[in-house]
Amino acid sequence: MTGAQPTPAGQASALEMKEVRKSFGPTEIIRGLNLEVREGERHAIIGPNGAGKSTLFNLISGRYEVSSGTIALRGREITNLTPHAINRMGLARSFQVVNVFPMMTVFENVRCGLLWSDGEKYSFWRAINKRHAITEKVEDLLERTGLLTKRDFPATMLPYADQRALELAITLACGAGVLLLDEPTAGMSHSETEQAVALIKKVTEGKTLIMVEHDMGVVFDIADRISVLVYGEIIATDTPAKIRKNKTVQEAYLGDAS
Repeated sequence: MTGAQPTPAGQASALEMKEVRKSFGPTEIIRGLNLEVREGERHAIIGPNGAGKSTLFNLISGRYEVSSGTIALRGREITNLTPHAINRMGLARSFQVVNVFPMMTVFENVRCGLLWSDGEKYSFWRAINKRHAITEKVEDLLERTGLLTKRDFPATMLPYADQRALELAITLACGAGVLLLDEPTAGMSHSETEQAVALIKKVTEGKTLIMVEHDMGVVFDIADRISVLVYGEIIATDTPAKIRKNKTVQEAYLGDAS
């Protein structure tokens, strides 16, 4: 099956992109892209290097403006809104490169995410350490991501896999219902990847996950559906089993590895 599958009747769309294009000067990176992600599903975006995956995530999260087309989050248009406005509307993103505050503790990193999601502004006269509700929420997130015993470690002292778990905890702290994860297992060993997959499955239960990932084992293990992006266009969207057997996808991307 080529192109994006329509959402079944009665099932809401978490994200919908229609005829989205993005050009940098004369170079068109995203070319009339159509994508629909269903509410509550885990959706993977795969494609060869240079396919436009990072650009696609930057368009969804508001880091780049679209050249044309529309993007809607849960039925509300977010086309060319700022990243913080999109975040406030219920979308949070992690990055391919670890993006935490290295000199802050694990606890402080996650607390920053929670304070931002609650609309707090920086204040030198508020004793946030006495805000017990915030502390409880942070500790709950740290427990869910396996970091509670390391709550007082500076983030820079964490092993790489734990830094990725911390970034996931910060992403979850925003309270968003739609999560974008960019290469969540990049740079991990086999055992670390297995732990990361189990963690992602656990913490995204009941949420909508959109993930870019190169590790096909991870993709086929996590995703409910997969969209294949090649040269800025979605060439197929389907279940992992059907994508694995899709001849067009095999020729364009998976090759013998399928």
